[in-house]
Amino acid sequence: MDTLLVFLIVFAPFVWYIWRMLRFTKDTIGGNSPLKVSRTFITTPWNYFFQFEGLFTYYFILIGSFFFKLALFMHISYTEDHPLLVRLWFLAIGLVAMGFGLLVVTLDINHWQYVEGLVIETFPEQRELELTFTDKVLRLREGDIERVHVYHNNNIKFPLAYMHYYLRTGDEFIISPKTKGYWVIDQYFQNLPTEYTRSRFPFIR
Repeated sequence: MDTLLVFLIVFAPFVWYIWRMLRFTKDTIGGNSPLKVSRTFITTPWNYFFQFEGLFTYYFILIGSFFFKLALFMHISYTEDHPLLVRLWFLAIGLVAMGFGLLVVTLDINHWQYVEGLVIETFPEQRELELTFTDKVLRLREGDIERVHVYHNNNIKFPLAYMHYYLRTGDEFIISPKTKGYWVIDQYFQNLPTEYTRSRFPFIR
């Protein structure tokens, strides 16, 4: 039973990731591409906060809490040299891991308020997109987007970012890379004027 549990913990996420990549490929190229068929993408709390990439954040929090618990309650033999240093070492690891994980969760919550319930619908025949936010609806055509400002941490292994879109009408909106179907904007409207700003933790203020 224990062996099966370890196997599931180690391999199940990777099987899930491969399945998602295959499904993503199927839904983005060929006859099922949003450029050819009408598609609707709805951002929900589940597909926003529980993406495969985001699970590592919760792993950090879990590991951090484990080390934090060890630092406080682990029995250290009296024969161990420098027992206080051992506890401080575990405490430091726990605080760093938990702190980083909680900071990323805070960042996700900060971005969530701009994409909560967002619906992106494609209209391939008209070459248009409709973005339905909680407070407005935007119908986008070629030339409507004036420019894009991308705020990112420039980290390939653990990317954090958001995109700020400015429209020629004076409207604007913010999209997180965790938004369901955000990539169709780039598919429909290519070569947009883009400015990049590096920020270690790109909070929206």
